[in-house]
Amino acid sequence: MLFKQTIWLNPNYNKISKMKRTYIFLLMIIILCCSDHISHNYFTLTLNINGELEQNIYLSKRNAGKWVNVDSSSVITGEIVFNGKIEEPEMFYLRSGSDLTNIFMEAGKITFTANADSINKGITNGSETQEELDSFNRSISSITKQLDTLYNQYRIAVRNDDQVRLEELNELIEIKDGKRLARTVDYAYANNKSVVSAYLIMKNNYYFELAELESITSNFDNSITKTKYVKALQDRVTSLDRVAIGDSFTDFSQNDTTGNPLLLSSLVGENYLLIDFWASWCGPCRRENPNIVAIYNDYNSNGFDIIGVSLDTDKNNWIKAIEKDNLTWSHVSDLQGWNNAAGKLYAVNAIPHSIILDKNGTIVAKNLRGEELRDKIAELLD
Repeated sequence: MLFKQTIWLNPNYNKISKMKRTYIFLLMIIILCCSDHISHNYFTLTLNINGELEQNIYLSKRNAGKWVNVDSSSVITGEIVFNGKIEEPEMFYLRSGSDLTNIFMEAGKITFTANADSINKGITNGSETQEELDSFNRSISSITKQLDTLYNQYRIAVRNDDQVRLEELNELIEIKDGKRLARTVDYAYANNKSVVSAYLIMKNNYYFELAELESITSNFDNSITKTKYVKALQDRVTSLDRVAIGDSFTDFSQNDTTGNPLLLSSLVGENYLLIDFWASWCGPCRRENPNIVAIYNDYNSNGFDIIGVSLDTDKNNWIKAIEKDNLTWSHVSDLQGWNNAAGKLYAVNAIPHSIILDKNGTIVAKNLRGEELRDKIAELLD
């Protein structure tokens, strides 16, 4: 006799099974999403170093003009692995002793291969952002090479104190650098969703006056407006807007060379006033000083004055430079270098930098040097 096997089934079996399948499916989605979130916020940088580095190697970023180490290794040859968290593509640097190179980092796996004696010539793979930057740099390489040649000639002319040649080279450098900058601006307008574009403009922001920088910055797509470099450009626009030609001066107080506080406003009112941002360690500033001394000597008795604001950190070097260059006007500094409070107040991120105030304390000119500065002072006092 054959017996038919009977199986008892829970009447809710199908419902429970369906709920389990749904739960497992949702759990898998959550796991995948978490995994995807983690992978999109972290990077692994693998270095392949041929030969031995002379010192430890550091993966660093720049913050407020200072190095911030993200990772480091005492291993100086072969494979070296760095890991870190990253929210958006950002410029990082590899440093070993005096050797330095930059890598545009992003989330994911990136490799860097180089010889120990020339890490600045290393090859990066796995970073789309770095590939884009490399492509742009190749597109302007002919201009860059010409500028390198001119800068080398400029250094030779400085050593030889060849003023005629220096003037010629200044004009040539200005023309070539203008072409490089124009290509950079064109790239930023044409690639307004690119973090590389924002980085390139930020790197060159000191070339731009308010109107042009505002135009470039406002052209960036909404998809990158919250990124580091666009935010920095927006801050720069705000700073420039505060010190635009036609605006009134903003007062500040810093100590003079004797340690006594000096208010900017104490010098405003009787004369046209040049605010000269400089530093003892700044070669272009020191080379410009003889011109400023000559202008001061020619026009001081006619209603022209100067206040020097130094971005030095060493008081002795600051005072020695004042004495050596015969800078006989008022001088102040908070000895904080690039973090000088007055420099930040007046949006200074390159020196020499100058601002001219009229007798009412209104900004009438900015960033003039050489004959342009002399001509402007002569015009104002005419």
